[in-house]
Amino acid sequence: MATSLRIDTAIKPASYLRVLLYMSLTSAMVILAWLAPLNVWQYVIISIVAAAVTGYLILSRPVLLHMSQPPLSQRVDRGWQLMIKTSRGDELWQAQMVKVHNYRWAMSFEFNIVEPYQRSLSMTVFCDQVSAEQWRELNILANVSSAKSK
Repeated sequence: MATSLRIDTAIKPASYLRVLLYMSLTSAMVILAWLAPLNVWQYVIISIVAAAVTGYLILSRPVLLHMSQPPLSQRVDRGWQLMIKTSRGDELWQAQMVKVHNYRWAMSFEFNIVEPYQRSLSMTVFCDQVSAEQWRELNILANVSSAKSK
């Protein structure tokens, strides 16, 4: 008997792979800055700007906590429900899935948010944020979505 796949995935907010990626990028930038012949005041300005950008990205980035696929009677790209952690608390957003980019350790989802307000949203989910079974289901979704767009 064949069973239909329906995505209903809880996503951990923290990811060791995300931290590793950010630390690697930061290390590369520090090494490049260290190798550049800069004055002390230039290093101070670079540090202030880097801290401000990092703080802004950490505080303003919505965090995906849960994603649910629409009922199987609907198209797979419409009617997604996303539980998002924002500065105002946890909110349920309705979205249309535009694309899924599948990478080895991460997946990037592109959505058009319908509710609470219209905007585009791109979210990255790393494999350590979900269970192995949920990661397998997300891989199937990515493969099916990319096959339909070709």
